Amino acid sequence: MAELREGLAASPVITADIILAALPNPLAVLDVKDRIQWVNPAAEQFFGIGLAALEGATLASVVMDDSPLVAMVSQVRDLGAGLSEYGIDLAGPRIGSHRVDIRVSPIHEAPGQLVVTVQPRSIAEVMDRQLTHRGAAHAVVGMARLLAHEVKNPLSGIRGAAQLLE
Repeated sequence: MAELREGLAASPVITADIILAALPNPLAVLDVKDRIQWVNPAAEQFFGIGLAALEGATLASVVMDDSPLVAMVSQVRDLGAGLSEYGIDLAGPRIGSHRVDIRVSPIHEAPGQLVVTVQPRSIAEVMDRQLTHRGAAHAVVGMARLLAHEVKNPLSGIRGAAQLLE
């Protein structure tokens, strides 16, 4: 820890903005009316919009109105405590659809303001989910074939009996 302090003392002044801008996960600060006040470069890239266009934009204009993120922000405002949700589908006009983990926390030193952090799911998880869906589709096809075979056998027997009776 002492080495870290010495390294920081020798380097240029590091501010909170510099630290937050260096984070790899999207981070946004919302005001009392859910307008975006600040985002880090990762959020600009995630939302596909620059800071100048995002500042002052409402959260609902960046993500869909019925987004779980909008509901979470409302809950945090009502509860006054942070919330986390995992594996949420987050969609918006410019971002497409992503499966993410979200954390929304009030900034107690600035009443009414919230910080939103987004953790995109790893590509491995996305691929695993796709493989699971593909496996389920194969299982359904196999079940349909088995069902067709099981229905066909008794029908053949009935047809044979009908021919004998004829």
